[in-house]
Amino acid sequence: MTGRSRVIEAFVEGLHCCGARPRATAYHVIYMVAPVEGRFAGEPFETAVDMGELVRWPLVPPHWIHLPADVTLPGTNSRSSSINGWLRHSRHIAGWGRDADPASGWLAHVRCVIGDAR
Repeated sequence: MTGRSRVIEAFVEGLHCCGARPRATAYHVIYMVAPVEGRFAGEPFETAVDMGELVRWPLVPPHWIHLPADVTLPGTNSRSSSINGWLRHSRHIAGWGRDADPASGWLAHVRCVIGDAR
């Protein structure tokens, strides 16, 4: 198993332990979160991360959050996603590395971002 494979496996396992139901595709890890506020509060919400961004996990968090294109975020830098019909959004994470469990820290960050969605 390559180093990249071990990192992706660790990310997927961390999300699995948090109940995010991750699944790996050829290029992404797609998983579920349930935002606690905003338009999608309490609803299971599908999101993704590009596997290429997991190279330095958990020392460095992924940068782009992939969301369906009909979801808009205020004050974001967005670009097309390699997932058809989705966009990826650039979101800064202040204070990364303080969580005892980086997977739960990542999911908390994503829930917060989606909480701002319109």
